[in-house]
Amino acid sequence: MGKRERRRKRERTDNHQSKQRAAAPQPIFREFPEDVPRIRVVIKHDAPEDAQRISALYWEVKNDGTWARTVSSIGVAGNIGAVATAHSHAVLLHCPCANCSEPIAVTNRSWANKVGGKYLDAEAPSYLCEDCTAIERHEESERQQRAAEQRHAEQERARQESERIKLLIADAIKDEEGKREPTGPLDVEDPLALALYAALTSYSTSHPGKALPSLTGIGPLGWTGDEEQDRELLLALYDAGLLALAPESPTQAFVPSPDGDGVAFVSAEVAWRIVGGPANAQERAKEIRYALQTRPGTQGAAARDAFAALMDRMEVADIAAYLNGLLTKKYGYPEVPEARREELADVIRKGLDHGYTPGQMICFAWRAADSAAAWKERNPRMGPPEAASASVTSLNGKLEKAIELHHSIPEYETPRWHKAPLALGSFRRLHADIRWVYNREIISACPHCDHQGLKETIRAESGTKALWRCTHPVEIPAQQQNPEETSPRDEAPDPADV
Repeated sequence: MGKRERRRKRERTDNHQSKQRAAAPQPIFREFPEDVPRIRVVIKHDAPEDAQRISALYWEVKNDGTWARTVSSIGVAGNIGAVATAHSHAVLLHCPCANCSEPIAVTNRSWANKVGGKYLDAEAPSYLCEDCTAIERHEESERQQRAAEQRHAEQERARQESERIKLLIADAIKDEEGKREPTGPLDVEDPLALALYAALTSYSTSHPGKALPSLTGIGPLGWTGDEEQDRELLLALYDAGLLALAPESPTQAFVPSPDGDGVAFVSAEVAWRIVGGPANAQERAKEIRYALQTRPGTQGAAARDAFAALMDRMEVADIAAYLNGLLTKKYGYPEVPEARREELADVIRKGLDHGYTPGQMICFAWRAADSAAAWKERNPRMGPPEAASASVTSLNGKLEKAIELHHSIPEYETPRWHKAPLALGSFRRLHADIRWVYNREIISACPHCDHQGLKETIRAESGTKALWRCTHPVEIPAQQQNPEETSPRDEAPDPADV
């Protein structure tokens, strides 16, 4: 390449660079006249001469608002800042207070740049001057003081209210402790409430000196497996004067009454006691059992039917819960699918209707779960949900086969992990006592009554003769049966396998 060509190329390059420099944004330098200061320095009048000199050098700024010199150029850095701060401060003339618009005073360079920016002229909407800062702190202190006083007052009111409620609760418990005898004769019409009273009496006899637990303390199964039903029955017995609130009831079981003059209790939270003591309660339980056994007419029949229906629901639910517990606890399967639970209840009810006892139905449930698990092992493609569903089919098949072939089925005891409603055992005994009175074989063998189970008696109130239901008090020998086998463990071999 010749000299001329190289010169032309260099000229083109220089022209291109000149255009690029012209197109690039140029820095803007703000010029401030010397007679328009950025800050005003205030030095204490009694400051030493050397301190005055250091302070003046420390706060000096250039025309653009930046510091005229570095701290280190003035002297030892650690001392310079301390000396200037101790003997002087600066007022930022172009940085007004957000509250009163007066210039803000600062005590050191760092704070000056934080408020006014690099050039000490930035508006400071979030900063206050010293006077306004003091006022704001005072107001904030007053607000905090008022808030603290309000909290204290609220706490004091809460404490006084708590003390008042405690006194009201103590008065209420004292009134309840005064209930030593039932207020009148046994006039509870609800047969389920009467049956629950008998169960409560049995529980209280087994746990002397202890209050009847609250529904919350018992757990979700409660007395009958239905918490809402339990609550209604307990309140019916309370209203009849047969139950009273126990002193063991926790404070949270009581709430202020709507009128504010007393307290009301939460029926699911309070503990209970039987009014009249154990001996009196046992006599009333006998009256209840006798009334359910012998009460004539449609009212007596309706009461027995209502209690039988409750027992049916409780027994079916208990056996279904045991089967579900086997599936989940022993095999790690889910519970019986929702779509088959009604069918499961029908199968269990069929077994009970054919005379199998709850213990025998527990045996059937054990066998059904075991068979369903074995079926799953033989069919690898089947999963746990299918096995849980198959337990219903297995239970139905085993039950129908036993009914057809009249198999002798042993009774199984439920394991410790199985939880049943607290009243179930007492209800079973009461239910057996009622069925005993109406059993045709027992009636035929009883020497005290006719073929309908009635016997002649004398009415105490009138002295006239009348026919009354016989309870067959004489022990009647039952037919010889094979001894029952029991198994307290689910791991026992299948005793009903055929």
